[in-house]
Amino acid sequence: MKFLDSYWVFILLLGTSITAQELEGKWIVSGNKSFGGFPGIHLMEVSEDSLLHYNFDEFITKTSYTTEENKLKIDTLAFADFSFKNPNRLIISSERLERPIDYIRLVPTKTDLNVEEIKQKKYNLERGGKSFEIDFKNHPDSKIMHSYLKKIDQTYFLVIHRYGNAITAVPIEEITEDKLFLYGFSRGPNKLVATAIE
Repeated sequence: MKFLDSYWVFILLLGTSITAQELEGKWIVSGNKSFGGFPGIHLMEVSEDSLLHYNFDEFITKTSYTTEENKLKIDTLAFADFSFKNPNRLIISSERLERPIDYIRLVPTKTDLNVEEIKQKKYNLERGGKSFEIDFKNHPDSKIMHSYLKKIDQTYFLVIHRYGNAITAVPIEEITEDKLFLYGFSRGPNKLVATAIE
């Protein structure tokens, strides 16, 4: 029952007085926070008449919807408050949700490098006083955590696996020979820059 409650709240909370076109695209929950009936790395695609939900690249469900005034209507009706922090960041809250949900719109990654060229590089990321090496190619058995390069449509992701399971997926805004620009964090700066290791 908890799954169904979360599912219907989620489906119905997108209704707004803005045009549906402004919501169209793919969105990821910032910080990969799980909630309700959507565990894992929740990614949502909004099309003209459908909502599609994924656990990252694994399809979960598709639902048709219509907008009516300031609401999104499906089999039943629920209410939610939302606001755009900026055109690519959507905040949704509801009494039926434990906490507001912060969505980041996925944008095409800017890069002149191909996949193989990117995988040949290593980057160093500093966050919270800690250093993390991003190595898309080498995955020795002795390491608990590994970084992988994945792509959905035109967006590249830094995907972190722990013990073989994906635990986070961070969208990449731009990849150059020298730097990796990451976005979509729930805390701290909205963007982080990883520097290439010589």
